[in-house]
Amino acid sequence: MEQTGLENTAILIIDDEESLRLTFQLFLQRQGYSPIRTAASFEEALTAIADNHFDLIISDIVLEGNSGIDLLRRIREMGVQCPVVMVTGYPNVETASEAVRLGAFDYISKPVDKETLLKTARLALRQYRLESEKEKAEQENKQYQTLLETIFRSVSDSIITVDSELNIVTMNQAAASLLRELNPGSTERLNFNEFCHRNDFCSLKDDAEHVLKTGTEISEHRIECLTTGNSRKILSVCMSPFDDGGGNFSGVVVVIRDMTRIAPKKAGHRTRFHRFIGKSDVMQTVYTMIENVGKVDTTVLISGESGTGQELAAEALHEESHRKNRPLVKVDCTAIPEGLLESELFGHKKGSFTGADRDRMGRILQADGGTLFLDEIGDISAMVQLRLLRFLQEKTFYPVGRDTPIQVDVRVITATNVNLRQKVEEGEFREDLYFRLRVIDVILPSLRERKGDIALLTHYFISLISRKIGKTISGISDQTLATMERYPWPGNVRELEHVLERACVLCDSPTISADQLPPEIIHFQQEVPITQPEPVLAQVGTSIITPLNRYNDPAPMAEMILSALRKTGGNKAKAARILGIDRSTLYRKIKEMQIDLSPLDL
Repeated sequence: MEQTGLENTAILIIDDEESLRLTFQLFLQRQGYSPIRTAASFEEALTAIADNHFDLIISDIVLEGNSGIDLLRRIREMGVQCPVVMVTGYPNVETASEAVRLGAFDYISKPVDKETLLKTARLALRQYRLESEKEKAEQENKQYQTLLETIFRSVSDSIITVDSELNIVTMNQAAASLLRELNPGSTERLNFNEFCHRNDFCSLKDDAEHVLKTGTEISEHRIECLTTGNSRKILSVCMSPFDDGGGNFSGVVVVIRDMTRIAPKKAGHRTRFHRFIGKSDVMQTVYTMIENVGKVDTTVLISGESGTGQELAAEALHEESHRKNRPLVKVDCTAIPEGLLESELFGHKKGSFTGADRDRMGRILQADGGTLFLDEIGDISAMVQLRLLRFLQEKTFYPVGRDTPIQVDVRVITATNVNLRQKVEEGEFREDLYFRLRVIDVILPSLRERKGDIALLTHYFISLISRKIGKTISGISDQTLATMERYPWPGNVRELEHVLERACVLCDSPTISADQLPPEIIHFQQEVPITQPEPVLAQVGTSIITPLNRYNDPAPMAEMILSALRKTGGNKAKAARILGIDRSTLYRKIKEMQIDLSPLDL
């Protein structure tokens, strides 16, 4: 047998003479072709072709009632692409031309000998397989090309291809957007050299030329740049040679990743973060900072006014770290007498000083594997500063009275509400220790900077305190909350909590009112400086920057109120702002002074 693997080759033989059908079938079967089917008529052939797949069709050109040419035409109309070999007893140019026009592979003349049949069948099947493989390869290539184009368009990284002259050939949507951010206007015809020159990326141009010359990749550059909107971007740039398939580097593929977009995924606009309560933008920044810093073992300095939550920040940093299942040891440096702080931190050996009646494990050793939080670090003595500096540098320490060092694995977090930089300048704090502690600083905002958080904190504390003291207090009046929001809260969140605890204790109804607030909050008046002279106030001979509530003489005070109301067309809210008082105060003074508003020409 000359060929192998022919048993999966389906062939249809069509002829109205049974002897020829059987002869062709026998020749092909003995050669190994299988399966072989036969058809005796035009209709039988069409039915077989419609129901089966064939790799080759051999048909007589003369069929009873129809011609092989008609059959060939119907085969092509049905979309069948396999080769068709026509057999004719009366070959002529017209018949051959029509057969070829309709896509016949070949035609052979009767009488057909075995070798001619087998050779023609072999050539037809070989061409059919080659064409099928080519079509399959083209289809796969088309699908692959479509996939690449889809990836090229949708990938978030910027991809740019440049030719050997550094002309930009193609770019994806991300690259087009980036180039528009850096260079407004058309980017399609921009030369890469020109792009680098415009943005001061000379190193990128040199890299591209190096890749073209040597064929080596440039793994990564990180460069900073400014967009047209003056926002700063950090770009990671990689370059690879583009091989034309013949070993020649005909271009460069440039991949640019915008590193400024890579950030930990945020859980929306949070109102809570560990023990922090707050939804303001400044607190969102604090939350993100703690998340990022918590994951590394860097020393952190927490700064901010008293009552802003330094201890909460230290706890959150510890919980965000890999040490969260290890101890968090807290030390308030102002709560321990200066002479005992060294022993408290580093421990001591029995008998090392008067009163040391036993060995003592210091707080640093207690925090081994975890976190040590030193609050009010700005108040420690010069000796403790020196010992702490050495510990941070060497990660070892000597307990008081002991000659052998102890090594520990501790992360140190410190906090202060004083200006450590100023203390350094005044010689009260070591500069080298300051920089050791302030590798990263977390700055907590004051409550007056946290717009919108007072209401959130107020409702949280009311719920917490009312449960603790066993009262049913469900909220606070709008006027009382507005009064609290105007107050600057020098004691920050701690002061707010204490004020609300006082209010809850004094409250005898489900709602807190202004009567339960301390006098300094109720009577606080925020002075609003007036920078432009007000003629209406100048007419009564009074200072334009002196708030109304500083006046004791009712006569000019009443005239000032009337003048302000005339100026604002009777709008009491605007008049109150001009006078530097609250609207409720204006109403009260009008009532107390019995000011007659009827003569006003409003």
